[in-house]
Amino acid sequence: MLEEGVILSIKNISKTFPLNKKTQHNTAHTKEFWALKNISFDVQKGKVLGIIGSNGAGKTTLLKILSEIIPPSNGTIEYSGTILSILEIGTGFHQDLSGYENIFLNASLLGMKKNETEKHINEIVDFSGISDFIHEPVKSYSSGMYLRLAFSIALFIDFDIILLDEVIAVGDAEYRMKATEKLKEKIKDGKTCIFISHDLPSIINLCDDCVILENGELIFKGTAKEAVESYLTNVQKSIDAKQRLVLEHEKCKFISCTVSKSEYEMDEAIEVRISFEKKCDEDIDIVLKVKNFDSYILSDCDIYRPDYKQKNQPQGAYETTCIIPANLFSAGSYKIDLILGDKNSILLNINSAQKFKVRLKEWEILKKWNEEDESIPFRPICNWETKRISND
Repeated sequence: MLEEGVILSIKNISKTFPLNKKTQHNTAHTKEFWALKNISFDVQKGKVLGIIGSNGAGKTTLLKILSEIIPPSNGTIEYSGTILSILEIGTGFHQDLSGYENIFLNASLLGMKKNETEKHINEIVDFSGISDFIHEPVKSYSSGMYLRLAFSIALFIDFDIILLDEVIAVGDAEYRMKATEKLKEKIKDGKTCIFISHDLPSIINLCDDCVILENGELIFKGTAKEAVESYLTNVQKSIDAKQRLVLEHEKCKFISCTVSKSEYEMDEAIEVRISFEKKCDEDIDIVLKVKNFDSYILSDCDIYRPDYKQKNQPQGAYETTCIIPANLFSAGSYKIDLILGDKNSILLNINSAQKFKVRLKEWEILKKWNEEDESIPFRPICNWETKRISND
């Protein structure tokens, strides 16, 4: 029996696969591989749950179990309503049929009746953006056209729960935005979505909650932003463990990068101190790059600042301080990459030299405008002025 508000409940789901291996004496034996281990979580009606993790973590296996493509080895699944599964987009397309004909074929495989397909056919074609080629055989389509048509069909199928494996990333940026907005409309209408993706900005933009799988186990469940930050922290720890501790060039040596503290409020300036050893006569230039979960959002260099006068420095150890202004970043996790170079070349490239967090001021946390802007990196204090222009 599902709890109130829950549309899908997963209890202790496990999945094993046999692995046939040969020993050094060429004798075969079977070993069990645990693709999933005791996975449990609930999904609320009208919510989007993201699933993230590295390749081989068990994400697609879980969706195949939910789609009833493969059975679980242990555990139970309970859900209400109908499930639409889109794991391999375009499955069932006939290469010799036109796009128009494949709409009817693919829609029928996904459970849409012919009269419903006829009702939505023009919307599907318009939404796909390939109306000029809709009567051409799909074997002549580019991969982008093929995927756009397939996903457009899926978006017009009636469902209670939709399972998506990476397919939101099809097409160009304009189509992805359009598809995301269409999916959000369905969620607002009470539909539910489980979404697998390596595209972390899409996870934050689309999902309410998110789980992290690692080696078949559920290791984290929380809001989408919390999950992405936790995932990136673990990834960074793995990178840090593999990265060389000593970064050195014949002209310079990186010593350290520090921030004054690990977490800041928005109205606090961020002080970054970079220590290095200069082993040459040329000046050493420093480029500082700040990155969020998506991409680089800030870059600066000491030689570009008109108020910074670099001196001819003799060989020795130095510390350079950079102050990032207050009231610049929105709440979130950020990392700092550094480049050390001279006027001719890059000498050292230091990835993830340091990291820091920014948090909202207390008065902002519960404001309505903070509900859907988790992926916005900047939050500067702008100059505002309001004038009365009419006496009416």
